[in-house]
Amino acid sequence: MIIKKVFNNNVVLVVDSQGIESILMGKGIGFQKFPKDAIDESLIEKRFDFNSGDGNIGKFSELFSHIPEEDIRLADEIIQFAESELQQKLNQNVLATLSDHISYMLQRAKDDAFLKSPLQWEIQQLYPKEYQVSLQALKIIQEKTGISFLKSEAASIALHFVNAQVESDGMEETVLCTDIIGKILDIMFYHYQIEIEKDSFNYTRFITHLRYFVKRQMAGNVMETDNVLLDTVKVKYDNDYACALRIKDFLKEKYRWIVSSDEMLYLTLHIHRVTSRTLS
Repeated sequence: MIIKKVFNNNVVLVVDSQGIESILMGKGIGFQKFPKDAIDESLIEKRFDFNSGDGNIGKFSELFSHIPEEDIRLADEIIQFAESELQQKLNQNVLATLSDHISYMLQRAKDDAFLKSPLQWEIQQLYPKEYQVSLQALKIIQEKTGISFLKSEAASIALHFVNAQVESDGMEETVLCTDIIGKILDIMFYHYQIEIEKDSFNYTRFITHLRYFVKRQMAGNVMETDNVLLDTVKVKYDNDYACALRIKDFLKEKYRWIVSSDEMLYLTLHIHRVTSRTLS
């Protein structure tokens, strides 16, 4: 592998014989090195590969050029911890977004500017595992930097983990999706006047359904079919269908979304499944 760019003593951009570009991290890997020099592969600690023409190489190049290396390593440690706890491999782009977030958090801390996410309640309710991991992330940050953060900061970190687990157009989409799901749950609460059991498997499955339901709506993937089964479900689960209608009317009024018969069918069935245990 040949060096294309040296970011600092410990981070370099290289290219291999097939033209694949990679960013390498390792102690001293870039020390006294220049473009076109060969790399000592024994010094590689972390490697990020990019496909030809992948725009993400630019994100990482900017990341390593402007964010302190210790913040990047801290983010990487937290990501490894999160992958272990969540038992899921996260999209490698999370290193760029989380490093930037942590670096900004530490800068704000110097000015005593601690922020509270407006979606903290929704994030705690919708993504409890990610939120708990993020609380542990705050402890890791405190151990490494000596800076203590409010628990409210964990909500923003949790969104990075959520965003890195699903195909997404970015953090803005994840935030909007979280806000909409929170409003849907509010409609269900007022309809049934109950608190849904959030530790159940049905709840986890329901949130997953809502997440992809909202993403389909945001992408404009609306398919209207003549679904005969919906007529049966309307009668059998009339109260659940009435709740689904409330959600449909809200989405149409607020976002001008059209909820198809297929979507209404599955939404009604999922609502029934997640509320029937609580109501029984």
